[in-house]
Amino acid sequence: MKTKSPISRVLAVLIAAGLAADARAYTVGGKMDMAVVAEFGDPSLAPAAPSAEHPAYYVAYDGGYIEAGDPIAGERPPTAGAVARNLAATLASQHYLAATPGTAPSLVLVYHWGRLNRDSYQLRTSTRLQPNLLARIALVTPREYGRRIEEDLLDRRQPVGTQFPILDITERNLLQLVADNRYFVVVSAYDFGSVTQGAAKLAWRLKASTRSAGVGMNEALAALLRGGAPFLGRNLSQTQLLRTPLAPEGAGGAGGLAPETMAPAPEVVRPLDPAYLQGLIQHDHALFTGELTAEARDAWTATARPDPGTAFLPPALAARIHAYAQEKSALQEALAVVIKQHTPGPDTRQAIDGFSRDNAARIAALTTERKAIRDELARLAAASADAQTGQSLEALRQEFATDLQQLAANPAGGD
Repeated sequence: MKTKSPISRVLAVLIAAGLAADARAYTVGGKMDMAVVAEFGDPSLAPAAPSAEHPAYYVAYDGGYIEAGDPIAGERPPTAGAVARNLAATLASQHYLAATPGTAPSLVLVYHWGRLNRDSYQLRTSTRLQPNLLARIALVTPREYGRRIEEDLLDRRQPVGTQFPILDITERNLLQLVADNRYFVVVSAYDFGSVTQGAAKLAWRLKASTRSAGVGMNEALAALLRGGAPFLGRNLSQTQLLRTPLAPEGAGGAGGLAPETMAPAPEVVRPLDPAYLQGLIQHDHALFTGELTAEARDAWTATARPDPGTAFLPPALAARIHAYAQEKSALQEALAVVIKQHTPGPDTRQAIDGFSRDNAARIAALTTERKAIRDELARLAAASADAQTGQSLEALRQEFATDLQQLAANPAGGD
């Protein structure tokens, strides 16, 4: 028999006690209540607000319509073309423009839209939050505050005579939003250069949502984009609650014609790896759908963060160091396989010599690249005006110099 988890009881108590707002309060006088979460991503990036004189150029990808949680019969979502028209107009109203062959994009935008409902069928336990609840918390809370709510719910602080955690007023208000079935639009902006290197850095993300009761999805999504427009590329410490006019389908943030699709021109996106980009889109889709576990979410976040040892480097040089490390590791693993196939002694030495001959070109290229990286690090260290950065660069250069000597002593590149 399925039993409710302590988390479910929290939400049930909130609704039963009248803490969750009446659905009718979400659409009043032709206006709709909505929640906006806007935050920066990678701390190494400092997104500047675009202007008419200095717009920000982007390439955009539709991550797809999402209908997650308990199914609702009779739902009629807008077409992908209608969402694209509204989003393009909304972005243009804030000076974000689609890149053309004559302009260099600085952002890769991935957008998702649809509805996120409570899921009555996901397995619930007392030791972890189910992905659907994680997705609903993430939709209406800034990243750090969402983690705090997750921890507080799992702590289940229980005073005598109660069966649910102690919640502060902000948590309680946010859980009102979590308890709702919601329409939403999420726009994630990734640094274009980092995506080309296969190490996507999130510049900023906008999450706009409203309770699905009492309003149609077509008009709700258009209103969410219009109401959320001023928060594109901004960083808010708390969830912003506001009331925005309901917009008919097709009414975006600016006038004029807008495209039926936001697919970028092939020549603009040639530097992007389609397979990596697809993986990024699929990850975000699973995250917002509520199909991603906390462990998978945190694992992706860890891989998306810059390496602390190279975070201060220019992205191109950091990518070269990463590529060098991968190639060296591949050579070492291949050599280890060869060594395991031979008994210790002269036979092993001959096998190593044969491996070195067979891979002479790769080893030579690796050695050349290592020296080039070392020289570039030395140049940056000498030119750096920041003492701490200069010391970090010099320490990294010394590490490369030592490893270069090891490569010279052992052509197979073993440590």
